[in-house]
Amino acid sequence: MPFRTALSGLNASSAELRVIGNNVANAGTTGFKKSRVQFADIFASANLGASANAIGSGVRVADIAQQFSQGNIAFTDNNLDLAISGQGFFRLNDNGTTVYSRAGAFGVDRNGYLVNSQDQRLTGFLADSAGNITGALGDIQLDTSDIAPRATTTVDLGLNLDASADIPAAPVTTSAINLGAAGGSPVLDTGDSPVTTGAFDMVDTYGQKVAGAQLQFTYTGTGNDWDVTIVGAGGTMSTATFTVGTTSTVTLNWDPDGAGSQQTTPITIDVSTVGQATGGGNTDVTASANGAVQGVFDIADASTYNNSTSLTVYDSQGAAHLATFYYRKTGIPNQWETYFYFDGNRVDGAQANGSDLLEFSPDGKLSAINGVATPPSYFTTATFNPGGGAATMSLTMDYSSVNQFGGGFNVNSLRQDGYATGRLSGIDIDDTGVILARFTNGQSRTLAQIALANFSNPQGLTQLGDLNWAESYDSGAALVGAPGTSSLGLIESGALEGSNVDLTEQLVNMITAQRNFQANAQVISTADTITQSIINIR
Repeated sequence: MPFRTALSGLNASSAELRVIGNNVANAGTTGFKKSRVQFADIFASANLGASANAIGSGVRVADIAQQFSQGNIAFTDNNLDLAISGQGFFRLNDNGTTVYSRAGAFGVDRNGYLVNSQDQRLTGFLADSAGNITGALGDIQLDTSDIAPRATTTVDLGLNLDASADIPAAPVTTSAINLGAAGGSPVLDTGDSPVTTGAFDMVDTYGQKVAGAQLQFTYTGTGNDWDVTIVGAGGTMSTATFTVGTTSTVTLNWDPDGAGSQQTTPITIDVSTVGQATGGGNTDVTASANGAVQGVFDIADASTYNNSTSLTVYDSQGAAHLATFYYRKTGIPNQWETYFYFDGNRVDGAQANGSDLLEFSPDGKLSAINGVATPPSYFTTATFNPGGGAATMSLTMDYSSVNQFGGGFNVNSLRQDGYATGRLSGIDIDDTGVILARFTNGQSRTLAQIALANFSNPQGLTQLGDLNWAESYDSGAALVGAPGTSSLGLIESGALEGSNVDLTEQLVNMITAQRNFQANAQVISTADTITQSIINIR
């Protein structure tokens, strides 16, 4: 009679209902993976197998297999909640025993370790003091200590200096020479020819002072005619002839560099008051020129420079200081002076006036710094004391991103490599599992990288409860790696993976299991009726 066969069916249906019940109970459990019952039929057989017309003896539970399909990912407001999108398991340290889980609800214990609700520590690849990920596996601990300050050593300036800008405190080019005398009106003695005046200063068209210039008068030997020129001024100078007592003014043409780079400048000399003597020893003449070099740079007078820009730099103790850079165009084409002030105090540059010189090619590209051709496009300041007991400083100014184009003064970028003391302000975890600590000074530091593990046969893992699994012979050895490598999935920070239980599917399976149970019970009832009929045969 089929009592035992039906009984095996009842037991199988009961087992399936228990598995379904467990699935339904954990439909809201983070990281839970549903199970499925797998059945096998039973045949009575001898050593040589079952006969061709053998009748089966029922059913048995062959396996309860976990289904590691992806659960839905729900986002949270805690960035230490982690979900795995794809394959893999979190690797946890349970008091020295390695276990694996898909549940990623983590927090920080009093020692700074990332732990779950069972105080199991999340493990990963640790970082060295420089923030480089190493291959060493260990418990992930968040270092909440302050980050030490770093003194600024380099400043990168990305600027455009306006090629069409006016020259501030502009120089005045020499255009006239005035004659004088110790005894009244100037006198030229033919017997003293050639006559040379004392030295005087001139200013060329670039606004540069030319020292040691002298007027030279040469008697022509005819009447009251004299030739006049300027010597000692460099470049090329024309000669003019005038007649004492008749000529009022003469004009000389001066090319300051003699190569035509500077514009030729006419210089007027008033000779209307010059007298003439003979016999020698009566000459009395002096000379002075007009003109003025570019006005002195004055931080308090904005008319003495074109533009300025500032940024914050830091000393060795992390104290902030204001670094200001002033720029002014000179009378020399394509040349600018730059002045560096630290907390309002000038740090002297390479030039005598405390500046550094920037020179540009005709196409607006930086061509020289302090007379040295670029590249390199940087210079180092003199060493200075920032005060407050901090170490002395010297800054490298990188001008490789500076141009001289039209269109106005533009500050495109200002960067420096120092920072103040920083306190931990937050933790970020990217999709590859790298954990970054953010600090109040804008810096970040890599603390570790979460490690994931995968298995050749995840269904062979041993269930431990509390959403944990352990490695077994059937699962194969753990394959540990970084998220996103090999077959491992990526990390979603601020999210949790929900249960992969589909309630609709489970309810349908429950109805099916219930019908199976009822059918097997009906088999027992039918077999009982048949047995009773046999017993009642007389």
